[in-house]
Amino acid sequence: MKLEKTSYIVLTILIAALLYSCASIGRPTGGNKDIDPPVFTGSNPAPNSTNVKNQSIVLHFNEYIVLKDQSTKVVVSPAQKENPSIRANGKRINIELRDTLIPNTTYSIDFSDAIQDNNENNPLQGFSFAFATGDTIDTLQISGIVLNARDLEPQKEFFVGVHSCLDDSAFSKLPLERIARTNELGQFTIRNIKPGRYHIFALNDADRNYKFARSEDLAFLEEIIVPSVTEIETMDTVFTSQMVTDTIYKATHSLFLPNDILLSSFNEDYKSLYLVNNERTSDRRFNVLFSAPSDSLPTLEVLKPEGFDNSKKWYILDNSQHNDTLNYWITDTMLIKSDSIRVNMRYLHTDTNDMRTFTNDTIYFNLKKMKKKGNKKVEKKKEEEGKDSLDSIPQIQLLKFAAASSGTIDVYAPFRFKSEEPIDSINPAMIHLKQKIDTIWEDRGIVELKRDSASSILNYKVEYDWEPGGTYGITIDSLAITGIYGLYNGTISQEFKVKELEEYSNLFFKVNVTDSAFVELLDKSDKVVRTAPVENGMADLFNINPGEYYARIVLDANGNGKWDTGNYSQHLQPEEVYYFSKKLNLKQNWDIEETWDIYELPIDVQKPMAIKKNKPKNYREQTKPEDEEEEEEEFGTNFNNMNSYTGNKYNDTRNRTNGFNRR
Repeated sequence: MKLEKTSYIVLTILIAALLYSCASIGRPTGGNKDIDPPVFTGSNPAPNSTNVKNQSIVLHFNEYIVLKDQSTKVVVSPAQKENPSIRANGKRINIELRDTLIPNTTYSIDFSDAIQDNNENNPLQGFSFAFATGDTIDTLQISGIVLNARDLEPQKEFFVGVHSCLDDSAFSKLPLERIARTNELGQFTIRNIKPGRYHIFALNDADRNYKFARSEDLAFLEEIIVPSVTEIETMDTVFTSQMVTDTIYKATHSLFLPNDILLSSFNEDYKSLYLVNNERTSDRRFNVLFSAPSDSLPTLEVLKPEGFDNSKKWYILDNSQHNDTLNYWITDTMLIKSDSIRVNMRYLHTDTNDMRTFTNDTIYFNLKKMKKKGNKKVEKKKEEEGKDSLDSIPQIQLLKFAAASSGTIDVYAPFRFKSEEPIDSINPAMIHLKQKIDTIWEDRGIVELKRDSASSILNYKVEYDWEPGGTYGITIDSLAITGIYGLYNGTISQEFKVKELEEYSNLFFKVNVTDSAFVELLDKSDKVVRTAPVENGMADLFNINPGEYYARIVLDANGNGKWDTGNYSQHLQPEEVYYFSKKLNLKQNWDIEETWDIYELPIDVQKPMAIKKNKPKNYREQTKPEDEEEEEEEFGTNFNNMNSYTGNKYNDTRNRTNGFNRR
């Protein structure tokens, strides 16, 4: 009996364990992650159909799909005046063209990577659908890339198009005939072009009229493009599921040319000129802000207070380098005391004919009186204490003039000061420099305090041939500086140290450039740190603070020492820019020499990936040894796989392998 009971208990435990095992909830593995994009299975009408009259198109796929950013990625060519309806619906895409179909015309709908599967968002790259309203369909295509001319950044979401009308005016008067849009890496393919001769353009088309307006970013080529196609044989490989070579066979592919078009985009720096804002910020100052640079300053005539003598000088102007920001310091007592100043301002502006002409405008500068905020009880207590204190001494108001440099400066830098109001006069005999030798301060005589002409009239500097590692002191005696409102400075004494030469690095480039050019040293955010001219094939940069840097060179065609943009009406391309392809690790007390062949690498792979703002989605920053060169992903490896649907299968263009060089 006891044995039977024991057996019963064991059996019960086994059954319970089995039931628990069956009922326990686990996380299903779900199998391997889906990495395959949707597959196109058919359409109505069929791809590359001719004599199409219906404006409705349906595309079919093997799985549920979604459209991502279709408003910016999907492009219909010829360009549509009324936006078509393009919607994903289950495993279909429904397209409704709202413009009347043009007879005997090839239409293409380029989806870029907008088509994705519903679950994993795997994109179908470079999908394009075409049909014709006539008896034949055009099949030629041209490909390339759009890079920003100044910094070689890939330009995404630019329209790229062609004109068969070769007149210069076509770009601004006629919509682009056939268009495409650049992807995230600036790549483009214009499909279904008919044989002929074309001009090609890129356009950041803000108003979506497919025509150039002067304020828009653009790119153009002077040369005429003639599309063509040739058949090439390649050795294609079929792999097994274990990625082992199964079969190698010859295949014939269509190679569409040109496939290496480089378009350098720029802005003509044209901006409509108009008055943006005017404001009186204090009783002694008012500001005027314009929308764009100007080569002419306004003229002012005071209308109120009435009877004001406009023949006398009544302000000091602190203007920005390009005259778009103007700060007026009022020097006339009558105007300072007036709460309202009305002036007649004559200034340049852009008229309705897009020309800059002078206009007259009545401008009001009214002083806004600010209410004082504070604790009334505290203010009253302070007032009573001030009346009762026999030791209360009125404070002397001094001119606010102080050092702007830190306690350590570079050997090549001046020591800087800043004033809070314009300076009327400086007594040079009251500004002294001393240097500390061991523990003794030695007089270095009188130094000049002068305006920093490259910036605001409030900025001043002292320049000197500093001894590396030296300790200096500048003393400005009281009453040495007088402001325009009669205030004097108090005694100013400032000590500082100059860096040692051993704290710097020197960088020397040997460049294969003989024409006028200059090298720009860049920080990790692609901003210019230093510049040096190229002389006799050398660019020398001395006394650089240690750190990580990059470099680019500007071929300075007009020799003015700065990069200049292009101009379409003048057939002027922007000045050419090239990047040094490696990171520069500069260390203390190091001299580094680099040989730089600016044509060694194609232009689209020169800029180091670390400072590119527009990186591929699959790019991951990896830590590398300092002496290891960064691996750059060539544009060609991605571009070769941009497929277009031609007939019943995808045609891998295999267009380019060596990147782009300037034409």
